[in-house]
Amino acid sequence: MKKKMYILGIGLAFLAGGLIFGGNPLSANPGGTEDPLVTQSYVDMRINQLLQQGVGQQVNTDAIINEILNDITGFFGNEMSFSPVHVNAGQIVLAGEGTEVILRSGTATAHVPGPDGIVNASAGLDLDHGHPISRNHLMIIPREDGRGIRATTDAWFIIRGNFTIVTQ
Repeated sequence: MKKKMYILGIGLAFLAGGLIFGGNPLSANPGGTEDPLVTQSYVDMRINQLLQQGVGQQVNTDAIINEILNDITGFFGNEMSFSPVHVNAGQIVLAGEGTEVILRSGTATAHVPGPDGIVNASAGLDLDHGHPISRNHLMIIPREDGRGIRATTDAWFIIRGNFTIVTQ
């Protein structure tokens, strides 16, 4: 029972974190794009709604935890964590739309075959082709049109999202 309550607590923490930092996947009201902050009373209300599904019978904590995890997965998608990726000098990480890339070691430049660029969310910049990538800055690829990051030396990245590594 302690293990189930511990898991329930972790699930609720993830749900609360998703509601506070990523919007609310359950409703368009609190936590939506117009109102990104969620109050403690809203979180308590949602927990009570989930718990009330089992009123008059034994509460099925596994079902509640699964519903919370489904809510989290539905909101964040299947790629919830970053993966470490090694790229050799000269190779390009071609990234899908919305892919997040952070250079951890080595050097790299923006690879942008067309107009606009890559978003450096950490610095609030739009990086054009050939612009150096700063270490530990979050890069976001806005469209899947051949944009990515070229390693100028052997480099390690952490990446969340779809990508392929090509040699040119």
